[in-house]
Amino acid sequence: MNLPRPGAFGASYFHPGSGQWPIQPAPRSAAQVGLWCFMGVMCALFMLCGLAYLMRIAYEDWRVLPPPPWQLWLSTGLLALSSLAWQLAARRARRGELRKAEGLVRLAWLLGLFFVGSQLSAWQAMSASGHSVASGPASSFFYLLTGLHGLHMAGGLAAAAWLTLRRPREAHDAAAIGLCAQYWHLLLLLWLALFGLLFALPPEMVRELCSAIGITGISAR
Repeated sequence: MNLPRPGAFGASYFHPGSGQWPIQPAPRSAAQVGLWCFMGVMCALFMLCGLAYLMRIAYEDWRVLPPPPWQLWLSTGLLALSSLAWQLAARRARRGELRKAEGLVRLAWLLGLFFVGSQLSAWQAMSASGHSVASGPASSFFYLLTGLHGLHMAGGLAAAAWLTLRRPREAHDAAAIGLCAQYWHLLLLLWLALFGLLFALPPEMVRELCSAIGITGISAR
């Protein structure tokens, strides 16, 4: 009976009952653990900013934002397509099809770049409609939260640019594509949460919740 070589699947061992070398899950790499830690910090940061936004709604001087400009809808579509391209690239890379994955990585990077451009255009549209940074608390939070998300997107674009320039050809490049895909998926989820928080959450609902826990009618000084 021909048995696979020990170590062919990583930390494998011989199972006497089945007469096979079962596949053991690959140990998590330091890069994977580091990315999870970084994404955990990201989520905590955005959660704290979101809580501050919700608490600020309880103040009497709060004014709701206007309907989102079309650029923000375009941004959402671009980021969703970019995340999909990363997912397809990661799938190709896992199959060892790195040349095909490389094209998808470039597409995902370009879509991410267009996302940033669309966000900057949305900022201009909001400012032109009278909602600049200093026009009110809601507008200030809009620029703060979208700017914070844009900074994390810029970091992801830098990592994607490095991956594109080195032209993925080796096994560890496949792992890097998978890590980028995970990061992009988190960026998409955070953006959807921010979009809903800024434009779809009724202030009355937040005020009722704040009233239920004793936060009512705070006057801004």
